[in-house]
Amino acid sequence: MHADIPSHALNRRHVLRAVGAGVAALGAPGLVFSQGDAPIRIGSLLPRQGPFALQGEATSLGIKIALQQAGNKVLGRPIELVAYDEPNPLGAQQNMQKLIQEDKVAAVIGGSNSAAGLAMASVAAQAKTPTIISAALAREITGKNCNRYVFRNNAPPPVYAKLLARQMLPLGKKWYFLVGAYAYGQEAYQMLKAELVAAGGQDLGMDAAAVGTTDFSSIILKIRQARPDVVMLGISGTDLAAFLKQYNEFGLRGKIPLGSLTVADEELWAQTGISGVMGKYWHFNNPANSPAEKALNEAVLKETKHPASASCAQGWVCMRMLLAAIAQEKSAEPAAIVRGLETVRPDGVPGYYRAWDHQFITRLVLAQVRDTITDKYDPVTVLNPSMKMADFEALYGTKEEIGCTMGPV
Repeated sequence: MHADIPSHALNRRHVLRAVGAGVAALGAPGLVFSQGDAPIRIGSLLPRQGPFALQGEATSLGIKIALQQAGNKVLGRPIELVAYDEPNPLGAQQNMQKLIQEDKVAAVIGGSNSAAGLAMASVAAQAKTPTIISAALAREITGKNCNRYVFRNNAPPPVYAKLLARQMLPLGKKWYFLVGAYAYGQEAYQMLKAELVAAGGQDLGMDAAAVGTTDFSSIILKIRQARPDVVMLGISGTDLAAFLKQYNEFGLRGKIPLGSLTVADEELWAQTGISGVMGKYWHFNNPANSPAEKALNEAVLKETKHPASASCAQGWVCMRMLLAAIAQEKSAEPAAIVRGLETVRPDGVPGYYRAWDHQFITRLVLAQVRDTITDKYDPVTVLNPSMKMADFEALYGTKEEIGCTMGPV
């Protein structure tokens, strides 16, 4: 979710229609949103290649299901989904500009990683186009770089770090860190170490791995030699899946506890030799899930024969919130969508956007891998189902801590 994606086929463009059949040409004339029967165009920017392609596919599925549940309409008007690739930050920026300038979208959903999310947010702010960053964790998106037209769906690293540290500190205060050599990894290290230091713990060492790393053997040998109480991870995508597999192959599964700041289900489902306690955006069998969330999972099961992933839930939440905002304000104009997103509370959606920084406040999941995995699609148990929304709200920080100052619409 949080690494630059290699640049391939920047000009490759995919257009999906939520209404009508097949693929639409991108050269269609711009639409005037005030026309009563004209489709409302919504843009999507998600990866179709690289380490996070599976998450991008799942997020797209969540968006599709939210549209289907709405009858592919809002305000009585059909919805047209225009979906482009998010190949890397530059490609995301270019495709964002195409969505706004050529396709005349009313709003955009996307941003699988911090670099791409920040690039999209910059364009959204300049163009004054409502944009929901679906997965990127970078604090700046709802912190110092916050903007009235930009909303963020996932939680930033400090929130996950606080949640995870509470579980891992009782296991021991000598930690070894493995993080990504990119923005998300460095921020994960800073936030997790801050929690460790505040508890009087000791940092035994840190390794930073480049995106796309496939061989972690030298790092695992260093971990074994350091003999930490806990190994804390700030890597993602195929990197995390590869590390978990090799950690098991080296015989360390269950011997030195693992904690991962975040995890995607696609990483958990990749193989069975996994272990650890991990932060998750959402989990399909969380006892706290609403009937609407359970209906999402049932829809995914029907279509894919496996449960809904957290990435799928992210797409579903973003689109549900966007459609509810348009319906509430009875308008697809940019300022109206912003006002709607700041105040709307759709039934069954597990959270809301905080008006003063546009951070989505939701009940995150702390998940522990089962000792014995019999179903690869259900490898974890939820450790915090009884946490209330007020408990989570306290983790997201105050205005002074966040440092967001937004101007008018």
